[in-house]
Amino acid sequence: METFGRGCLYLIIGAAVLLGLAFITQSHIQIPCVIFIPLVALAFYVAKKKTEKKREDEW
Repeated sequence: METFGRGCLYLIIGAAVLLGLAFITQSHIQIPCVIFIPLVALAFYVAKKKTEKKREDEW
């Protein structure tokens, strides 16, 4: 459950960064599915690795 929450947090932060970038440049940002889906997978992969490292440090 911790990994899911951390992955969602990373996705929310990424969306906020893109929203800020679109606001600053006053444009629309369109991300194709071919790029978006691997980015989502990457966010959850990084979250999984960080959770595993945290559990490993606790032992």
